[in-house]
Amino acid sequence: MNTPDLSVLRGRFLDYAESFIAADPAQGEHYRLKTGHTLRVLDLAQEIAREEGMAPDTADLTAMAALFHDTGRYRQIRQYHTFVDRISENHARLGVRALLADGLLAGLPPARRGVVLGAVFLHNVRSLPQRLPPVLRAVTMAVRDADKLDIVPVLLEHLETAPELDPVICMNVTRAPGRYTPEILDDLEQGRTADYSRLRFENDMRLLVASWIYDLNYAAARRIYARRGLLERVLAPLPDDQRLRALRRRLEQALGPA
Repeated sequence: MNTPDLSVLRGRFLDYAESFIAADPAQGEHYRLKTGHTLRVLDLAQEIAREEGMAPDTADLTAMAALFHDTGRYRQIRQYHTFVDRISENHARLGVRALLADGLLAGLPPARRGVVLGAVFLHNVRSLPQRLPPVLRAVTMAVRDADKLDIVPVLLEHLETAPELDPVICMNVTRAPGRYTPEILDDLEQGRTADYSRLRFENDMRLLVASWIYDLNYAAARRIYARRGLLERVLAPLPDDQRLRALRRRLEQALGPA
């Protein structure tokens, strides 16, 4: 069997995604949401790889891992009708199982397959292990950055335009203008990413995605975030109090120039 290139793997992924839509049209909107997200993450991961001057083989592996990073979401939606891992299953682990069981990586040499599987498994952990092989670390960091860069505008678009918040997309948060969970703000003030389990209000979700600035690994990713003006969109509706003004300054400093 010839080693599949990215175009072959992309075709496999799209066929896989379409099979879920065909079998479960009631959840079609959520499957399509994830397919669109995946293709944009692929583009962003390739942009990061180019800007960072990655070696060609590392850049190829980054693209492959980005393509398959959310494969587990399809099984998650079909079985549990949610994107919330803590009330269903870890979607990264579901993705690894799906990639192996459904033959999506067939034909990749073992070493390359191992990097893709490792990056899929690690793409949603709160922090990466200290000791990882250099190529796996580089690939995983790029996928994590690209994932965040796409999720932010998708969430903002929904928060800004949806008449009612979709509980699947927004993890069951509620609209409560002016309210936020103090413990989430505590996390950001300490330079930590926010804890998903504490999300209660729309503003909590905004603080969550703002906290991802701390976890962007590559300068290219921070530049993309800044160029797109995402921080202003994230923070604009939050209350204008002293703690949040100070937080804005801290996040702007962490983000750096466009």
